[in-house]
Amino acid sequence: MKDIDFRTQPPAEHEWQAQERGEGTYAHVNRAAAQPIEVILPADFAERVAATAQARANALRQPARFESWLIALLLIALVVGGAAFIATDSRSLESLRQPWLLGLAGCLALSQGMAWLFRPGRRGG
Repeated sequence: MKDIDFRTQPPAEHEWQAQERGEGTYAHVNRAAAQPIEVILPADFAERVAATAQARANALRQPARFESWLIALLLIALVVGGAAFIATDSRSLESLRQPWLLGLAGCLALSQGMAWLFRPGRRGG
C-alpha cells in the first residue's frame, strides 16, 4: 500500500488526526465494532430447529404421494387398455410377440423389481 505524504495532502492529515480522536468519517463504524454483539434467540429456538430438521428428514424419506398415485393410475390404465386390446382383437397375441416389446417389458419389470427390492426403507437394501 502506498504511504500518504501529509505535506502534499493536508486534507489527509486532517482526516488522520480526526480518526485518531475518534471523530472521523468512520468513527461510527469504529464505535459499532467496539460494542459487543448481543444475539437474542427465542427460548424455543433449539426445539424449532430440531422440528424443522425432523420434518425435512421425514419429507425426504417418504415418496411423493401425488406422483405415486399418478404412476399407479397410469399402470392401471395400461393394464386395462392392454386387456381391452387383447379382448377385442383376435390377432393381438400375435402382435405382442415382437422381440422389442418383450425386451421393453423385461427392462421395465427388472427396473421396478430392483427399485422395490433396494428401496431405502427395506431391510434388504
